[in-house]
Amino acid sequence: MDELDIQFSEIVLFELPSFEAAQAFRVRLRPRWPGWSHDDEGLWLFAAELGDEPDGLPLMLREAQELIADLDLLAIVFVLDGRSYVLPAAEPVYERAEKQAA
Repeated sequence: MDELDIQFSEIVLFELPSFEAAQAFRVRLRPRWPGWSHDDEGLWLFAAELGDEPDGLPLMLREAQELIADLDLLAIVFVLDGRSYVLPAAEPVYERAEKQAA
């Protein structure tokens, strides 16, 4: 594994549909996870470094899901370890409570 592979395995790259969404990710995630933002011909990229926290990835993805829901998006694509994944919006709290009660 070369240095570039190691660097990318520690970064989650979110593909966002607008500048406003990229700004919302920056405001919400940047205090906890350092990273960078970039726009590329109508696609906004937001990268966040995982760091050393053992539960860093699931915590980051949950936070991102909540933000996706807040932005009224259905889902976004994120890249981790060179693979692309679809991250859906979090379910509203009332839907989670109904499922748990059933």
